[in-house]
Amino acid sequence: MRLFLATIYKEFLQLVRNRTLLFLITGAPVLLLTIIPLAFDGDVRIRAGVCKISYNETIRDVEKRIAASPFFEELVYYSSIEEAESDMKKGELDMFLVIKDKEANLVLDGTFPRRVSGSIYAVATEVFGIETTGVNFHTLYNAGRSYRNYYLVSLVVLIVTIISAALITLNIVNEKESGLEEQFRATIINRKIYFSGKFTFHILLSLFVSIYSYLFCFIVYDLRSEGSLLLLLLATLLYSLPVLGLGAFIGSKSQTQLRAVYVLTVILVLLIMLSTMFSHHDSMPEWAAASRFINPVWYGIESARIIILKGI
Repeated sequence: MRLFLATIYKEFLQLVRNRTLLFLITGAPVLLLTIIPLAFDGDVRIRAGVCKISYNETIRDVEKRIAASPFFEELVYYSSIEEAESDMKKGELDMFLVIKDKEANLVLDGTFPRRVSGSIYAVATEVFGIETTGVNFHTLYNAGRSYRNYYLVSLVVLIVTIISAALITLNIVNEKESGLEEQFRATIINRKIYFSGKFTFHILLSLFVSIYSYLFCFIVYDLRSEGSLLLLLLATLLYSLPVLGLGAFIGSKSQTQLRAVYVLTVILVLLIMLSTMFSHHDSMPEWAAASRFINPVWYGIESARIIILKGI
């Protein structure tokens, strides 16, 4: 037990004395969670234009409705159809309305089908007041359609994965390169206890990174968990075991840090891209979708999403 605690304390001192690792643990999550969520948005906001061929009360009403609608990002005025078509070809416009007398024509950019369907729905409901009837969807999973929180949870799991796997991999390889492993073999210290202490320290470190990241999301983005926080920590603990095991395996088989970083990067990119973090498994080939069941990153993301967004 004394050797076990001494190993944990030794790992803590190594971490504290290395400023680069301290920044990786404390600064990298803040930097990533501040910048990346700004680029993730599931909402479709439409850039619309209006051609003023004949100015009347109909155009005034359309302008008011588009300006007040949450579907439209901005409203641009054009004096001719050719000018509007030129901006649409440049990708600066999604749709424009041509209103002449009592006749209205809608021109859409068909490059992105999602924006086309969103444009038709927005014009039908906001401009012409047409209420569509049909199937009503009630989503239990992410019921509020908060895509920012949806991506935040995945991003926290991604940060925990990269930091946990990278730290234990570089730690093991660094001991090899510094000759500490050769000195260790000349002692009577129990290797199982020593590596158990090292593994336990990195598990605690993974929990710290997870708590630190979720706390930042709560303060900055008001991300609240619908489920139990203890259950979330337990899921993070279980998830960190295979991730740390992967990192420890790569570190034990690598002789240099450069080789370890290359191998770890390739494997992590493969696991992350197949984990449904950026695309749903329904849009994947069958073999890729089935591979998620042996992918530890998928279990980490799914458990975090279910606990935080859905609540169990």
